[in-house]
Amino acid sequence: MKSIRAFAIASLALAAFNVTAGQVPSGNWQQTSSTAGDCADCEITVTRTTPQIIQFVSNNGWQGYAYYSAKDDAYKGAFQFDAGQGYDNVVFLVEARYEGKTLSFDAKSAPLSFTATYRKK
Repeated sequence: MKSIRAFAIASLALAAFNVTAGQVPSGNWQQTSSTAGDCADCEITVTRTTPQIIQFVSNNGWQGYAYYSAKDDAYKGAFQFDAGQGYDNVVFLVEARYEGKTLSFDAKSAPLSFTATYRKK
């Protein structure tokens, strides 16, 4: 997890000059769809660490951080699976958008890219 933290800190430091307060509500979010395969039990927990930075932790072994980009009206960041989950040392770049009641993730990495949507529980 050291590599994702270093990436997140560097990204957030660079982005700090170009952000406004995003409004993804904190709490638990249930996955409603995913191009990586639907998972009725998959969910994430979103925690607002600052007005512009969120942390997200999944119940299936990944976690990450994102900052709000006013220019793109999206959260941009990265996440990584815990060791032993099949994607060791792979950092996924993520762009998340909150529209209405839906949180959409677009995740990209060399071995796997996917989109997923979540609804607040």
